[in-house]
Amino acid sequence: MDEDVCEEQPIVFNGYVRLSVVISSLQKNLERVKSDRVGPLNLKNSEVFIMYMLHDNPDGLSAEQLSQACRLDRSLISRSLPDLKEKGYIEFRDLPANKRRYGSKITLTESGRKVGDKLIWWATKIQSYLDSGIPREHLEIMYQTLDKLREGFERLNRDPQLGMGLFPDVQKTEVSGTDKE
Repeated sequence: MDEDVCEEQPIVFNGYVRLSVVISSLQKNLERVKSDRVGPLNLKNSEVFIMYMLHDNPDGLSAEQLSQACRLDRSLISRSLPDLKEKGYIEFRDLPANKRRYGSKITLTESGRKVGDKLIWWATKIQSYLDSGIPREHLEIMYQTLDKLREGFERLNRDPQLGMGLFPDVQKTEVSGTDKE
């Protein structure tokens, strides 16, 4: 038997690594699909989420509500809104002359609604393609599971010490360049 020939061994992932790899791959593919479809509209990812939310909430949302609904940082929302306004897709309602825009309601313009209609159409077609062959109850369980995982990661991010009791043998240690025997 030739020693240079290796049998392919299946790659084994533990649960956390598998989750990380799958989510990373999904995110990359999602961004690529979104970029291919949305590219001609000259919208950034954050702007796409904002357009979705405003399309589904025609009475308008405040920047704070958009931040919560899109799960995007307030500063990213604040940076995205002027670009969308300049493109003619949104308008600020109920804006007192001396008040900041952050509290006012933001709605889609007629032009924004047309772009929103395209985004929703694309999203519906893509989701329908991806969901085909998967029973509805499986999809519901998947989304519930993903929500639970998201909530767990958010808790870990809020409190870095959370869960460390699960690893009593792991302590922060300094890494030195020399081994002492």
